Amino acid sequence: MPKQKTDILKAQTKTRAAAPKRQSSTAQLPTFNARIEGIEYGILDELTGYAVRRAQLSIYADFSASLGVYDITPQRFSSLVIVGNNPGISQTRLAEVMGIARSGVVAIIDNFEQAGLLERQDSGDRRSYNLHLTKEGQKQLEKYKLAVKEHDDRVSQQLSVKERQQLRALLGKLCIDPK
Repeated sequence: MPKQKTDILKAQTKTRAAAPKRQSSTAQLPTFNARIEGIEYGILDELTGYAVRRAQLSIYADFSASLGVYDITPQRFSSLVIVGNNPGISQTRLAEVMGIARSGVVAIIDNFEQAGLLERQDSGDRRSYNLHLTKEGQKQLEKYKLAVKEHDDRVSQQLSVKERQQLRALLGKLCIDPK
């Protein structure tokens, strides 16, 4: 498994394990410092991928501090948004959209189903289910969206609205089309 995915899985596991015990979501999380004084970064300072990864680590730390108390990771939040915006989406299609293995989506769905946020509905094919948010899932998603919006505003506060739009457009150009 690539190191990046391993790091993310470890962080998600720590967040899930710590969430019920937390009183303040920011008090117990380690801080991430993208630049440490006295360290020579050499060629790393010239690499786009390294800069994106360092920004991602910083953003993920803030996301975890903001939403960890809800046991929501970026992947789980994205899954809820996709299902909410695409009622009836299949598990297989959700896995494709998320860029993760179908087994990973099944684990996410199982978790949401147990929490009463999502339900599987028969699609007519015994091997496939259509996914729908429950009323509680819709309610919780709205709460999560507010927290994520606050998080996003905080991590991008140094950028103007135009710069935020430009950054999203530029990052989109970095996505490699497999076709």
